[in-house]
Amino acid sequence: MIGEKRNIFLDASTIFKGLKIAITLSLLFSAVLILMTFEPETLIYALNSLSPVIILEILVLLLINFVAAGLEFTITVSLIGHHISILDGVKLYLAGAFISNVTPMATGGGPFQIYFLHKRGIPIGQSTMVILTKFLLRLIFFTFFSIIFFIFFNKLISPGVLPRSVFYLGIGAGFLIAISLILFSIVPAISDKLLNFLFKIEKLRKFIRKNYKIKKFVVKGRKELREFHKSMKLLTENKGKLALAALTTILYWSSLYMIIPVILRGLGYEPNYLRAYVMQTILNMVIPYFPTPGASGVAELGFASIFVSFIPRGIIGIVTFFWRFVTFYLILIIGSIFVVREMGWKRRKADG
Repeated sequence: MIGEKRNIFLDASTIFKGLKIAITLSLLFSAVLILMTFEPETLIYALNSLSPVIILEILVLLLINFVAAGLEFTITVSLIGHHISILDGVKLYLAGAFISNVTPMATGGGPFQIYFLHKRGIPIGQSTMVILTKFLLRLIFFTFFSIIFFIFFNKLISPGVLPRSVFYLGIGAGFLIAISLILFSIVPAISDKLLNFLFKIEKLRKFIRKNYKIKKFVVKGRKELREFHKSMKLLTENKGKLALAALTTILYWSSLYMIIPVILRGLGYEPNYLRAYVMQTILNMVIPYFPTPGASGVAELGFASIFVSFIPRGIIGIVTFFWRFVTFYLILIIGSIFVVREMGWKRRKADG
């Protein structure tokens, strides 16, 4: 039955189309940045500073990142009384990351991960709960640490070449969306009051009554929302495991954030560990809401525009490419292997 439904949210042609767009945009903007900031002497110095040790450090950070992501899934699944291995958790992360990176606003990653868990015997409702919990942990991480950084490390935050108004408008929008989603998810009274307010609008109420499909969707949506809040209440009862899942979230993002300082150190420049951590947290508050697959183009431009405040201009293009290669292209390569195996595209093509 699962096999019959696998194409509801994913098919090979859609994924490969998104993959082409993501890679094309990423390579195009990376090339433009390199050409705009290219300085022969600086580049030669940077490349001569690279050593195998730096590459090994980056690979170790990636390994920690993968394991942390796998542990996060394993712990979150255990909160609902089920079990998956850490290896399955790593596969789930990498395959989901691949799908997220080739779909606009990462919309395909969640459905694929729900499918992955359901295929392993976890009911769809509970699988959805796992993915939503992980999403909430991520939002809370970004929101909490961004607030801390703006209060205590404001001097380390810089818009780079972006106009301050544009920079802070983007950050403000990211904060607003994140806080709204967190409150909507964990405080049932807010969502209930909002829905009741909307249903008091006469034109909206009449429109829903006249349209059977929308009415059915609204009724089902309210039911699912109640179930979601009920599940959230159950999850919070196991505070120990929830705290452990939160720690793996911190480890996941921290290992990812250390890659840029290691690249800088490898190229012979000041790593700026704390500033890199602060600025990446701020950047990630906004990037997920851009519509291009994998935020391609936006990620490169945003990174270069903001990080030029402490990365020498002559190497910003190279650093941007290295960063995207490690955190984007490698994930695409490794994740694609698990996606093809999981979805059985190769087998179905042979059968056809």
